[in-house]
This record gives sequence, C-alpha cells and structure tokens, in this order.
Amino acid sequence: MDALVVSPLLQAVFDKLALLIIRELTSGGDYEKEMQKLQNRLPIIQGVIEDAEERQHGDKQIKIWLQKLKDVAYDAEDLLDMIHARVLSKQVLESDRFPWDMIYARVLSKQVLQSDRVTYSPSYDTGILGKGKLWAEEFGELMNRKVRLASHTVESIPNYFINFRKLREIRERLDDISTEMGGFHLMSRLPQTGNREGRETGPHIVESEVCGRKEDVEKVVKMLLASNTDFRVIPIIGIGGIGKTTVAQLAYNDERVNKHFDLKIWISLYDDDFNPRKIMSQVLAYVQKGEHYSISQMGLLQSQLRKALHGKRFVLVLDDVWNEDPDKWDKVRNLLGDGTNGSRVIVTSRSWNVASIMSTSPPYHLEALSEDDCWVLFKQRAFPDGDENDFPNLLPVGKQIIDKCKGLPLAAKVLGSLMRFKREESEWLRVQGSELLNLDRQDNKIIQILRLSFDHLPSNLKRCFAYCAVFPKKFEICKEKLIHQWIAGGLVQCDHDLVSEPEDIGSDYLTDLLRMSLLEVVSGCDDSSTTRIKMHDLIHGLAISVAGNEFLTTGKTEQQGTLKLSHSTKVRHAVVDCYSSSNRVPGALYGAKGLRTLKLLSLGDASEKSVRNLISSFKYLRILNLSGFGIKILHKSIGDLTCLRYLDLSDTPIEKLPASICNLQLQTLDLSSCYILQKLPKRTRMMTSLRHLKIENCARLARLPDFIGALGNLQTLPIFIVGKTWEDGLYELLKLQNLRGELKIKHLENVLSAKKFPGPGHHYCFENMQLNSLGLSWGDADADEHKLSGNMRDPRSQTGHHSVETARILLHSTLKPNSRIKKLFVNGYPGTEFPDWMNAAALCNLIQLELANCTNCESLPTLGELPLLKVLRIQGMDSVVNIGNEFFGGMRAFSSLTEFSLKDFPKLETWSTNPVEAFTCLNKLTIINCPVLITMPWFPSLQHVEIRNCHPVMLRSVAQLRSISTLIIGNFPELLYIPKALIENNLLLLSLTISFCPKLRSLPANVGQLQNLKFLRIGWFQELHSLPHGLTNLTSLESLEIIECPNLVSLPEESLEGLSSLRSLSIENCHSLTSLPSRMQHATALERLTIMYCSNLVSLPNGLQHLSALKSLSILSCTGLASLPEGLQFITTLQNLEIHDCPGVMELPAWVENLVSLRSLTISDCQNIKSFPQGLQRLRALQHLSIRGCPELEKRCQRGNGVDWHKISHTPYIYVGLSTLQQRRDTASSSSTS
Repeated sequence: MDALVVSPLLQAVFDKLALLIIRELTSGGDYEKEMQKLQNRLPIIQGVIEDAEERQHGDKQIKIWLQKLKDVAYDAEDLLDMIHARVLSKQVLESDRFPWDMIYARVLSKQVLQSDRVTYSPSYDTGILGKGKLWAEEFGELMNRKVRLASHTVESIPNYFINFRKLREIRERLDDISTEMGGFHLMSRLPQTGNREGRETGPHIVESEVCGRKEDVEKVVKMLLASNTDFRVIPIIGIGGIGKTTVAQLAYNDERVNKHFDLKIWISLYDDDFNPRKIMSQVLAYVQKGEHYSISQMGLLQSQLRKALHGKRFVLVLDDVWNEDPDKWDKVRNLLGDGTNGSRVIVTSRSWNVASIMSTSPPYHLEALSEDDCWVLFKQRAFPDGDENDFPNLLPVGKQIIDKCKGLPLAAKVLGSLMRFKREESEWLRVQGSELLNLDRQDNKIIQILRLSFDHLPSNLKRCFAYCAVFPKKFEICKEKLIHQWIAGGLVQCDHDLVSEPEDIGSDYLTDLLRMSLLEVVSGCDDSSTTRIKMHDLIHGLAISVAGNEFLTTGKTEQQGTLKLSHSTKVRHAVVDCYSSSNRVPGALYGAKGLRTLKLLSLGDASEKSVRNLISSFKYLRILNLSGFGIKILHKSIGDLTCLRYLDLSDTPIEKLPASICNLQLQTLDLSSCYILQKLPKRTRMMTSLRHLKIENCARLARLPDFIGALGNLQTLPIFIVGKTWEDGLYELLKLQNLRGELKIKHLENVLSAKKFPGPGHHYCFENMQLNSLGLSWGDADADEHKLSGNMRDPRSQTGHHSVETARILLHSTLKPNSRIKKLFVNGYPGTEFPDWMNAAALCNLIQLELANCTNCESLPTLGELPLLKVLRIQGMDSVVNIGNEFFGGMRAFSSLTEFSLKDFPKLETWSTNPVEAFTCLNKLTIINCPVLITMPWFPSLQHVEIRNCHPVMLRSVAQLRSISTLIIGNFPELLYIPKALIENNLLLLSLTISFCPKLRSLPANVGQLQNLKFLRIGWFQELHSLPHGLTNLTSLESLEIIECPNLVSLPEESLEGLSSLRSLSIENCHSLTSLPSRMQHATALERLTIMYCSNLVSLPNGLQHLSALKSLSILSCTGLASLPEGLQFITTLQNLEIHDCPGVMELPAWVENLVSLRSLTISDCQNIKSFPQGLQRLRALQHLSIRGCPELEKRCQRGNGVDWHKISHTPYIYVGLSTLQQRRDTASSSSTS
C-alpha cells in the first residue's frame, strides 16, 4: 500500500469550515453548533496527523485509521463546498436586482439601434416613454429574476435539513476516529518535509560500468580546474537516478583532479541530516586519515578544522544534499573558509533550491542519456558474458524495453539486472508490456530512489504532485491550466488573511515542483504566457504509485487492472477512454460517488444522453473535462453540479450552452476552439465566481453577453469583442480591472465616439490590469491568431471617415497600454500616423511588437530605442514608401532585436542605411512581398534569412552577408540563376531552401562547397532536369527534400554516394523520375526514406539491405511500382512501414516476418493486397496496424471471424477501415492534454 497524505486535506476542511462560520453563512441554532463542534474537533487530530503519516509505513492499523480519516475529510469537504456554493448562488441572485437605471440603459441602446443613429440625444427620452414593448421586455426579465430567487429560497428549506443530517453524521464519525486515535499514542509535532534514509555513497567507482558521461565529466573537471582563485561551489542537478553521483565520482577520481588538489573529501548525506557540526566532524576525520573525532563544542571544532585545512587546496563532495536552510549552509561555508584559494565544493542534489542557496557557479544540469548509451548499460547487465548475439530474438524486444528508461541510467541498470537470467522471449515480452515501476515492487531500487523526491515534499505539494497522475504518460499541459485545476480541486491552500491570489500561490507550488525536478518545462517554451509542463515517464510512474486507488485511468497503459466495484468508492479522479467502449463509461465507475475529476476521451460524436447520465451520477465533481469530446449539446442538468469549479469544453462542436450553467460557481470555463459556438448565455454576468473565461479561436462568436463587466473576479478574458450598444461596449471592459495575461480587443470600429472616454494622461482602460500581451484590432482582421497572414480585409472598407478620428483618439490616448506590457499587436488601425507613446519611455518592457494592415499610415514609428524589443513584425503597410532614419531613432538602434519581419509593403522603395550601431543582435530577417525594394541595410550578425516574392536584385544584397546559417529563397518567378557569391560568402550554411522559381534550370554548381550543410530542400521547379554532381560532396547533409520537380528524370548515380551523414531523404511529386540511384546503398546513415507521388517509378534499388540504420519507409502513390524490393527483408532496424495507393503491389511478401523491429505497419488504398502472410503473427514488436481502402483485406481482418484475424490479433492497436479494433490499449494521443 502507498503512503496516505491527509494533512493538507484536513487543513482545507478546517479553513473552509472557519470561513463559513466567520462569514456567518449558517443559520444559527443547532446547525451552527454542529459546525462549531466539528471545528473544535479538527485541531486535535491535526496536531498528530504528521506523526501518523510518518508512522504509517510500519503500522498497518495507523494506515487504516488514516484512510478512515481521509474518507470523512473528503465527505466533509464535499458538504462544505455544497453549502458554500448554495450560499454564493443566493447572494448572486439577491445582488442582481436589475436597477431601473440599467433597464433604462438597455432600452436606450435598443432605441438607438432601431433608429440607426450613432449618437445619443436627450430628445430620445420622450420617445422611450412611448415604447411600451421594450419596457415590458426588461421588466419581465426583472420579474423572472425575482421568481428564481423565491424558488431558490423555497428549494433551500429541504436542503437545510439534509445538510444538517449529513453534518451531524460527519461530526459523529470524526468523534469515533478521534477516540480510536488515542490507542495509537500519536505525538504532536510541527509540520515538516519528509526525512527519509537514503543510500550511502563513496568516492570509488568502476569506470568500465559507466557509459555516456564522458562529456559531462569533462565539463565538471574543467569547472574544478578553472583558473579562478576564489572559493567555488559547483552544484550538479538532476532527477533521481540520472547519474549525478556517478559524474561526481568520475570527476573526483580524475587524474588531473588528483594532481591539482592537496586534499579530496567525500561526504555522503544519505541520512538527510545536514548538521553543520556533524559534517565538519566528518571532514576533519577525512583530513586526519580516518581518525574519529567527537567534539561537542563548535568553537573547538572550528579551530581544529581550520588548522587542518590551513594552506591546503581541497575539493569537497557533498553528495545527495536536500537542505534548503541557508543558515545551515552559511555555517558550513564559514568553517571551510580557511582552505587555500582555488578550493572547490561539488554538491549533488535534485533540488534547484539547493543549487540557488549553495552555488557560486552556474548549476550543471545533468541531462538524460541517449538511447544508445542506455542500451550499452542494459547489455552490460543483461548479457554479462557479451553473448547477446546468441539471442537475436531478444535484442529487438530489449531495445523496446530500453525505451521505458527514457535516458535514466539507473533504470537501464535495474532492467538489465532483471533480465540477466531470463532467456525466454515470452519473459522479455512480459517485461516489455509491463509498467517499469510495477516490476519486482518489493525490492525496486527505481521506486526507492525516485520516492525520496516525493517524501521530501511538504504535504500540500504532495497532493499537487499526485494529481498529475490524472494526465496520460508523455503529457504536456499549459502551466495555467494545471494551476487552475489545482485550484478547482481544492489543492491550493490560500491564506485568507493575505492578499495573494490563488493563482499566484499555485504558481509558487509549480515552481517548487520544477525546482525539485519532479516537473519539467517543455523545451522551447521561453514565453511565460505559453509555458507548457511535462513529466519524465518514470516520475509519472511515481505519481501513479503515490496516487494509489484515488486515481483511475481506463484504456491506458497506466491502467492497473479492471476497476472493481469494491474499489470504485475510493476513486476521486478518473480519465475514461471511450474509444473502445462505444462512448460508454465503465459501469463500475458509477460507484465512485465521490468523484471530483473526470476527463473523457472519445472518438466521434457523443450523445447528449451519455453526458446527462454522467452529470446526474457525479454530483461532487469539481473538474469536468470534455475537451475534444464530440458533444454538440450540453444538457441543462449541468446546473445541478453545485461543486463544479472547472469546466473544459474546448475543441468541441458544441452549439450553445444551457442557461442553467449560469447557476454554477465556476472558476474556469474553457470554450477555446469551439468553432460552432455563436453566443454565450444571456445571464453570464451572474457567474461572479468566474476567474477564467477562455474564448479564443471561437470563429463564430460575434459578441459577448451584456454587462460582462459584472464579472469583477475575472482574470482571464483573452478576447473582448466591442459591441454596438451601451451594455456590450467598451465601458464594460473598463470594469474588468483584474484582468491579467493576454487581452485582444476586437472590432474597435464599433466605438462610435471616444469623447466620453478619459483624455490623454488618463490611461483608464489598462491602468490596473496586469496584462503582458495586448491586441488592438479594427475591422474584420482576425486578431486571434497574432499571425501576419496576407488575407485580411482592408480596414478602410469597413471603417467610415467619421470613425477615423475616433480610432485616432482611442489609440493615441484611451488605449495606451501601461509600461508593464510585453507584447503589443495593432491590427487594421485606420489612422494616418502612429501614436507618440510608441517610444522607449512608455514601452520600456516591450519584447514583441506586431503592426499589421495599418494601410493609411505613411511612415513607421520610432522603434529603434525600445530597450528590450526582441521580435518586430510589420505587415500590410500599403502607404509606406521609405523606411528612414526616424525609424531608428538613435545611433544604437534595435540593440536587443533578434527577429525582424517585413511583409506586404507594395510601395516600399528604399530602406535607409543603418546608424553606426544597429541590429547588433539581429539573428532572423524575413522579407516577403516587397516587390519594388531593391536594397537593404547591413546586418552584422544575421544568421537566418528568408526572402520571398521580392525583386531579384535583392539577392545581391543577401549575397553580401557572411554569417548566414539558414537561407530560404522562394517565389522569384523571373529568377534565372542563383548568384555564386551567395554560396561563396556563406560557406557555413547549415540549412538551404530554394523553392517556387519556375525559370531556374539548375542549382548553383558550387553548392558542393557547403561542407557544413545539414538540410537542403529544393522544390517547385518546372525547368529543373538534373541535380549538380557536386551534391555528393555534402558530407554533413542530414536531410534532403526534393519536391514538385516534374521534369527531373533521374538523380546522379554518385549523388548519394558521398552523403555519409544523410538521415532523411524525401522525394515528392517528381513524376518523370523512373528510378533511384543504385549506389543508394552507400547512404548507410539513412533512417527515414519517403517517396510520394512518383507515378513512373517502377522499382526501388536492390541495395536497400545495406541501409542498416533505416527505421522508417513510406511509399505513397507510386502507381508504377510493382513490388517491394527483396533487400528490404534484411533491414532488421525498420520500425515503420507505410504503403499507400500502390496498385501494382499485389501482395505483402512472406519475408515480412524478418522485420523483427517493425512497430507500425500501414496499408491503405492498395486494393490488390488481399491477404496477409502467415509470418505476420511473428512480428511481436508490432504495436500499430492500419488497414484502409483495401476491401478484401479489411474483410479478412475483421475481429474474431476474419480469416486473417489470428495473424494480427496480437497487435495492441488495430485500425480497420474507419473503425478501431483495440485489444489492450487505447489509441488516444498522450503527447498532449488539456
């Protein structure tokens, strides 16, 4: 049984109970007395809960007691949340009284619309009084609200007695638990993080057993031997089992280190006791050659230590440090201060907090091993005699087992040891199909090592970490979504006496888990607004382990077995895959009456009835995730989920939301990418608990509900659509001063007058908002995408002359962003000049700026002095003729800019010379659709250049650059040749793309000089007949793509002979190509080969068997191909084989059984392949089999009764036609989650 964590749940119950009592939300009498008794009982149990959680490992009865306590705590929290939600609903109904002035405003707006007038005049007062119909509509709405309030009051009478009975039952259960507690003699203790015994390490290591760490060791040794004479601390950071101690041992024993240091000391903190006196005693014993010291007085110890270290240069290793107390480290550091200059301390830890406290040098983050290195470690243990070649049937399975390690050397060693005495293929396949952390659980070193990280977490973080078990393996989730789910699930403990928002506290939690290496930031997510989080596979396995029976994932490889009815009552969080169950939820799950989180995965449409059944069965749901679910209508019973706080309907074809959703106390409502949704419920303004309303990419959403400004707690509203009436106009946005993150304001042309808004100097719109990204859009330009696409309508066709002045006032004054803004997007602005606030003083924190389709502006603003600007994209400036010196603004312009894009400047003729120092950091330049521009300035450090649809003379300017590593040339209809200087001056090119040059007959003859080129794409050349012979000299080339060259007859025989580094080759739409080079066999590094739409290709070369590294082969729409080459059967490394629309291929050859590593096989639109060979059933590595557009073959592969079914039934994922015949696991993508 896994350890139970109860203390944070109990604290949450106590906080909610106290909050209800303090706010006097109860009705007094016996009801309040029961709450008071419950509140008095909780602190007694809380005082000993830490001791109970600590002792549960050795006392089964305490663990059973903790489970009882956890169950009653969950029930109490459910009840308190229900009570609190109903009270809030009543308060909302009482406060929403629809005052007469609001009714007047609504009627006035309707009158204005009906009269087709654009300005308000007092003369309308008389007319309004005569419009009885409109008054009746608004008065009727007021009466309906009063009826709902009365109904709510009547309904609350029976709820009062039901809740009172439940409250008393919970209090009585807690009394019994408290009485039982006395028999355990639990001690009261302060809350603390785990203090577990680890593993003791020493400095010695067998170097022959280490693999893949040579480079890491070399870097650490260089840090140790650096010429710096000051005292240095070097942390080595990484997750458990990654090899931190190994690297430290290798560096410690390096001969250069031995010669450089007078003393070497190794201290293992395996018992997690960072006691300065104890550590110094160990150091002193090391210095004195093992003589034991027991000195109680700190002063005497310090004196002895300083005497021993005086004049000596030492290296000290502190292995496995968990201490995050700066004072303790300061004491140790002070005691070490007398070492000779140049002394070093190596610290190994899983915690980035430890690194930040102790380090004087940048931490060295240890990355995962490569798959090849893990394979070497595995073979050392599994085949200690080096006889792996005697078991060729085990090797492909072994490589699949290694995939579970995900670069963790500890896992590779453990798995290798596990397989050491197993030589039956069935034994290896059983391990290959099992979860790594479930293997030999009684003595699983992987679990023991990884578990230490969890044990050291404070209790509140343990629940947040365990919650991640609800996501599939390899998940990636947006940082904000994860935090919002933690909050909705009650996992974030808020101090109600402080002003910190729950989102900020949740962000701190996330930072702590990242610093403990239990979560990771997805690489490439430098932008904090789009940061995505992931978890190492083995850490995810740990999360599942500690989550225990509270978490259930059906249809996944993580599933621990079939859910039993007896276990379902403990399940609180579930992810249910409906792919293989006709969109049905497992029946046993309905027994989980306390379910709090439910995520459904579905293929195709989902019935309204199935969702309605779910809603009625799980009344305590906090989080309901239907993202991607095929639901079109959400039943009105959703309003009965009183505790629901998080509802995700993103990426669904939902048509409308029921009005009852407004009765909920939702915190998060995610409607992003609901492409059919046209409007939100009329009473959305009553959802006053709403903090996050996500409506991006809702293409048909034309307006927001009236009076949305009533949502005063709203923090996330990515899009505000300016309406044409008072109740949905810009004034409603002004009320939402708690907004943060991204905001895009669309249809600003609907602001009919800016005179009533604050003038210059009063930036009322965004004064208090914590925005980091702001988009301002006029007209129909789609501001949602923030991309510079050229299909946006001219704003002048949508904005009349009378609105240009309004737009100018808005942009120049009212809509001026505050100085905190980091990203700014202006789209479709109809004015003639940009505002004065686009300068360094007002936009001092701006990182990214995009100006699009401001077609009336004749000049660009002065942007060169923006100190932090990194990305600048400008598009659709129809009136700009010259980019002059005013654009730069000074002698050191664009000092931080790394990316610059100019697109759609039809009249741009000149671009003035740069100041003395400009664009010093510019790395990427894109120029597209600037047909009359013939020169550009000098860019000293440019590496990435993309130039399309410009004057051919522009290539001469590009040819003068000498630092380019990536070059993209395209859409030059009149280009006859590529300037030789372009190649000669940029011999360090790594990537080259040349496309859409229809008159270009050949590539530059000197292309073979690009010895460093790794990527080459050539395509859409009508006149290209051959490739240059110098292609064979590209010895560094890793990827070659040849696309849409209809007159290319053949590839030079020697073209592939010298491409020793080529890993990927793709040939597409080359209809005249009849064959591939016979010397293709020399491309021994080739891993991926794709041939598409080469209709005249009749055969593949026979030398394919020499492509010993080939992993993927795709042959698509090669209608002339008669058969697969015989040599293919000898490529035992092949993992993916795809054959599509090849009618000449009559069968899958019998030798396919030799492809022992094959994991994925796809046969589609090959009508003449009518059966599978018998040997297919021997492909035990096969995971995915897809058959489509092959009628006879599909018929033979029907589940159960198909003639060929027995040949494929061992495959986990089978797709036949449009159906999915799943055997053991689902087809859901686990690479991302909502």
